Amino acid sequence: MREFNQFKKDLAALISFRSVRGEREDNMPFGKEVYGALSYFLEVAERMGFNTINYDNYAGEIIFGEGDEIGIIGHLDVVPAGGGWDHDPFELTIKDGICYGRGVQDDKGPLLQCLYALNELKNSGIAPKRKFRLFVGCNEETGWEDLSYIQSKTVLPEYGFSPDGNFPLSYAEKGIGIFEFRIPHLKNFHSLSGGSAVNAVCAYAKCTEDGGADRETAEKYGLRIDGELIESFGVAAHGSSPHLGKNAMLPLFKYFAEKGENVGSVIECLFEDRYGISKLENEQGKVTFSPDLLSEDKEGIKITCDCRIPAPFTLEDVKRIADKFGIPYTAFEKHPPLLVEKEGWFVETLLSAYNSVTGENGVPQSMGGSTFARAFKYGCAFGCEFPGIDAHIHDANERVSEDNLEKSYEIYRRAIFALAEK
Repeated sequence: MREFNQFKKDLAALISFRSVRGEREDNMPFGKEVYGALSYFLEVAERMGFNTINYDNYAGEIIFGEGDEIGIIGHLDVVPAGGGWDHDPFELTIKDGICYGRGVQDDKGPLLQCLYALNELKNSGIAPKRKFRLFVGCNEETGWEDLSYIQSKTVLPEYGFSPDGNFPLSYAEKGIGIFEFRIPHLKNFHSLSGGSAVNAVCAYAKCTEDGGADRETAEKYGLRIDGELIESFGVAAHGSSPHLGKNAMLPLFKYFAEKGENVGSVIECLFEDRYGISKLENEQGKVTFSPDLLSEDKEGIKITCDCRIPAPFTLEDVKRIADKFGIPYTAFEKHPPLLVEKEGWFVETLLSAYNSVTGENGVPQSMGGSTFARAFKYGCAFGCEFPGIDAHIHDANERVSEDNLEKSYEIYRRAIFALAEK
């Protein structure tokens, strides 16, 4: 990357914004920090000489070239930092060639790389045969209101990619269903809560117990006791890959069961897959089911689950199994599946850029995560995570090596230059 030092300065500035969704303030729909990140990103683009559009602080757009359109879309909002970091999550820390910070991979870093690659195309003197439209999202993690707002103001390109998945690239994304299960209040446990986001494996859960906890039984399940407070600690992971995490709710519910609470169906159905939801499987993978949020209100206890569904399976297929649980629930489809032709020109162009840089013979993959690639009729998630490398997305110590930053930048650069010639 020709301007790697300046890139790192801009990335550090972006990471310094604690761009977790906040309360709406005046003309800042997602709060001051998200607004600050968007404003800075558009300022960088204007510094480079691009034309920009600010969609009323819901999102931004950078435009370059003329011709048939190619879209690129990413986001500047992030999930909460959570605990367990070795460094300040909102300060870019580079140690032993590794860059740490919330958003360094999801998705501030990759989106900034695409802007820098587009700038290199602009400065090359090549007249692109395509019009590039780079969209800057601000609400990907918690609702996609930014994308809905963009769609209300303009027509998006048919073809595009999002640097918010895995390399080589994803030609298919599972559909997403949200299930909310309700159970009655427990007899002796209260103030149940856990999880930070519906698309992240629950890494912390807690409750209180009347009369104080049974320390011996609690320690059997790895729980921590502080008076009446009982805490459970797990390991966060993306909700689309629950097997990579450790759900903090499960030890808590096993403790409840041993203390005589009627939660056996919760353990067996939501955590142990008694009725075989994961047996729904095809080329794109299995249906996954992840209980990620725990809360309690005056009506009872709510457990919110993230469900990823590969086409041609549907939400209705999963509901038919959930009906057997005997636990009241509601369910809705958040996103339908996405499927792009594996051997079409667009996939082949992106894949060629990846293979030419890495020397591999990578093939298109499917993914369980949901990305802004869905913004386009023919959209692919294209990077930024390399195979076999855990970037700790949605976890403490989110990271990327400087070597892989440069490598992924070169992939995006070659892809953008190739698309400009199509």
